[in-house]
Amino acid sequence: MGSPSSSARLTLLPSNYLSSQNPSSEITLQSLIDVSDRMANEAKEALPYNFDECSYSKGYLRQSVWSCLDCGEKGVCYGCSISCHSEHRLVELWTKRSFRCDCPTVSMQAEQSSGSKRRKCVLNRPEIQPSLPNEKNRYSKNFHGKFCRCGRDYDPETEEEAMLCCLGCEDWFHETCLNLRQPADTRSNLPQPLATDVQFPTPAAASGGASSVLATEEGEEEEEEDEQVLIPSDSYDSLICGECVLSNSFLTSQAGKEGFMIIEPRGSSWEVIGRSIRQDDEMEVGLGEKRSPEENEEARKRIKLDDGSDAREGDVSTDDEKRKGKGDVFLAHGVRNRLKFQLDIDTISSLPFPLEDEEIYEPPQDEEQEETIDEATSRVVSSLPRIQAIEALHGYQRLKEQLNDMLRSHVQSGKTVSKEDIEELFEKLKATRERR
Repeated sequence: MGSPSSSARLTLLPSNYLSSQNPSSEITLQSLIDVSDRMANEAKEALPYNFDECSYSKGYLRQSVWSCLDCGEKGVCYGCSISCHSEHRLVELWTKRSFRCDCPTVSMQAEQSSGSKRRKCVLNRPEIQPSLPNEKNRYSKNFHGKFCRCGRDYDPETEEEAMLCCLGCEDWFHETCLNLRQPADTRSNLPQPLATDVQFPTPAAASGGASSVLATEEGEEEEEEDEQVLIPSDSYDSLICGECVLSNSFLTSQAGKEGFMIIEPRGSSWEVIGRSIRQDDEMEVGLGEKRSPEENEEARKRIKLDDGSDAREGDVSTDDEKRKGKGDVFLAHGVRNRLKFQLDIDTISSLPFPLEDEEIYEPPQDEEQEETIDEATSRVVSSLPRIQAIEALHGYQRLKEQLNDMLRSHVQSGKTVSKEDIEELFEKLKATRERR
């Protein structure tokens, strides 16, 4: 069976739409048109590109990738995710650097022991399949549907916590696993500082990066949980996870320095080490606390970037894994650009991330306009033999006439069109056709 074409689309209501409605509900012709239009718009938003092209021939790209759990947990491009694997279990991985579509390769076209034919990519020529495996592709646990260091499955329908992508390995991490915010189940168990001594980021802080307000006293409206993030998203450029940091000696030596922010435990709270120095020669750390640059540098020297051990002995229980720093680095804005001029070529090439963002490959936009019912009918009829085309036009005309007659009678009697009315109309048309 050929692949579905992304051109000349016609959005129709699902065949079970009427039967899925409440029998007592009112269904008008305009409501059917409105539902069809809404579904057409949703489809265009979800699938904005042509899906009749595979990116395999373009080589290794930074592109959107889906893992097919039913085809060896390998990666496919946008076009193949729809044209070849739409009925399979897919995991969206978002963008991956230097990745080549696996769909037309032997990695996803294993020989069948039962003697059945290999699966083929419908967007590539049969004579090039199966191609050799893509040896430069890297496969992480994401391809198994696992994300973050906690290894949780990701379900977009149920996931409530924001996740951040590591610029190095391109894995995704929950904010709580990065210590950006406290897990909900531990907030009430930790000692709480006095309200007048604690500052939380607010919408103003999130937008401006400098403002903050005191935590509200009892009886006042509390700040939203989404605002209680140690490092607002607009105050850093990217995340480098602890594993990527530990894999590179330069990053390990820079962690905690200015612009290479890390989050470490301090007593009953957390502090951010490595914020940019402010004009008042103080560095804002933690939840509203401040230290001088000298104090900050001394604290950084005490940070142990190993397997996540505590920053200071005695401050936090060593058996409480949730209270340990993870070694993750949050790069401030401008750091990557500055490194391009400060580092030698060997150090730059050793970094687990690029200093410049690569262009993301996007398939061609689907420029085709949505067809109307009349346009689709005319296109189909024009492709039929002359005799069949005449019969089809007569049948279409009878359908329009009887539908108009039914709607006119319902309007005159004040009745609404029900599911049973539509089904009865088609039964009459079917009986008329059988008698001819």
